[in-house]
Amino acid sequence: MSGPQDGSLMIEGRVVHKVSNALRITFRNGPGDPLAVGVQGAGNGMGAKAAILFGFKNGGTGKHRLTYADGSIVWVESKDAAPTTLSRGDGTSIATINRADTSTAVGSTAGTLFHFVPDPDEPKSPELFRLIILDRMGQETGRLDVVRRTGGWTLGRVANDLYETYIWWDQAGQPMPVPILGTRLITHHQLDPVERDVLLGACTDIALGLRPYTSVMK
Repeated sequence: MSGPQDGSLMIEGRVVHKVSNALRITFRNGPGDPLAVGVQGAGNGMGAKAAILFGFKNGGTGKHRLTYADGSIVWVESKDAAPTTLSRGDGTSIATINRADTSTAVGSTAGTLFHFVPDPDEPKSPELFRLIILDRMGQETGRLDVVRRTGGWTLGRVANDLYETYIWWDQAGQPMPVPILGTRLITHHQLDPVERDVLLGACTDIALGLRPYTSVMK
């Protein structure tokens, strides 16, 4: 089993249903304990939580909680026709993600952080949506696969000449009754805490909130 090369990083997030019917995405950057876990609608009001519990809301807008292994929390709040907001457990704002035909993450203190654009070669297939992540200068800094079918887990890819093609798990996951099966994030460098929060927040927003980040996802 090979992995990202030269300081790069890969994080997979896989989605399942909790007993409460809420969607849960578990992020791992390798075998072992999870890096973080996101839960659909954990910050919603009682009415919205009841809709999830009784199976009336299988993903969608709401206030989703992302909890890291150290206990720190990021809230991912999305609404229809409005930007997604990211904040810490104490309410401190982290960033806003503006969604349109392409999407842009703007930090609360650092200005533009990332642009999310469709892969120019194959933005959409039956198994995957493929996105390119650009830095504030418009240079590619990573890739994001949004897995639609189980076969997408076994599609290795080469992000650039510094990467090898790799698969971290021997078998694809079993079919699950969820709209998006998960995400695969590959970055060209190790992430600082704000970058990590924003990119995992975006993955949570897409997989649990079902928010389209490019035009081909609509």
